[in-house]
Parts: sequence; C-alpha cells; structure tokens
Amino acid sequence: MKEINKTIQRGDCFKLLAACFYEPDRALFLEEQVGKNICLLFENLVPEGVRPAIQMQGIIEKLTQEQMSIDHAALFVGPFELIAPPYGSVYIEKKRTVMGETSVIAKRYYQEAELSVDIKEPPDHIVIELEFMYYLCSKEASAAQNGQQAESNHFREQQVRFFHQAIKPWVGDFCAAIQAGTENAFYKSLAECLDSFLSSCENIYSTAQPTIAA
Repeated sequence: MKEINKTIQRGDCFKLLAACFYEPDRALFLEEQVGKNICLLFENLVPEGVRPAIQMQGIIEKLTQEQMSIDHAALFVGPFELIAPPYGSVYIEKKRTVMGETSVIAKRYYQEAELSVDIKEPPDHIVIELEFMYYLCSKEASAAQNGQQAESNHFREQQVRFFHQAIKPWVGDFCAAIQAGTENAFYKSLAECLDSFLSSCENIYSTAQPTIAA
C-alpha cells in the first residue's frame, strides 16, 4: 500500500505542476493553494523541492494577475519569439520548430493509450506530457489496488518509456530557459520545482530503462 500511495502522490505532482503552466488564474491559484499543496507532496517525495514550492505560494500573493499573465505569455505563448518554448521538439530536434518527429512520437503514446488531446497545442506541449504522466500513474495505482498486477506493471512500463523518450531529453533545458529568461519569481520557482521533481523521477524510472524504437 505504501508504494501505491507514492504512485498516487507522484501522479498528483505531475498534475499540479502541469496546472501551473496553463494560462495563470491568480485567484484560483490562491484558492487552491497550489504552492502549498505541491510543498506537502514534495515533503515525502522531493525534499529538495520544498523550498521553491513554499516560495511559489508566497510569491503568488504578491504578484498581480497582470504581471502573471504578461510573463506567462512572454515565456510560453507569444506573440513574439518565445523565451521558453513549452514544446519538446524545439529542444530535442534543435530546430526551434514544433510538430516534428518528437511531436509524432508523443502523439503515438496517447493513441496507444486510447486518449484524445482536447487542447489546441502540439502533442509534446509540457502540459500535455505532464498530464499524461499523471494519467499513467493513476492507472498504475488503480490497477494495483484492484489486484491487477500485470496491468499495473504495464502502466509503470509506459511511464518509464514515456519519461525517457518524451520528457527527460528536453525538460531540463526548458527549466533552464525559464530560469535564464524571466525575472518573475513565481515561474523561476516553478522551474526549480519541476526540475527537482523530474530528477527524483529519474531515480525511480532509471531502474528499468527500455530500449525504445522511435
């Protein structure tokens, strides 16, 4: 049961971190206490990420909605050249373009899981990839709780494969681009949280790195 709880908590981390990359809603972030909830999860899973998670919550209280929206757009949306493009293909394929082979690979994973993506972004967008990991974690935990060990193992294997092929190769560079490209303390702390969390995930998923065909 302890391992199942950790899987659920890890999935919740993926979900909450993904939510922070949507167009910001300051009032909702405050109401849901996003930074505090990430901090509570990190206390068990990512101790080194607790400090920036605490900072996130305090920073939200000081920033205006306008500041958050402007800096979010400059980093991730446009209309000008993006400071930190939230697409894997930009970093993995080194062409600063979207909808490359990396996008195709990510889409293939979603199709294999019989999922459809209902936001108008390329399949390798940071939000979609993090939410897919949340989905896989929740399916793994649910199967384990129901005594379906083979199915639970399948969803863990999918996490390992997707993490190593679709997330690990680029999100570190993405976090570094955020850190270097903005003075917004919320997004700097968010990048630190994400980077710390994924480093902890690498330790978990490194025990079984499959050979992955593109």
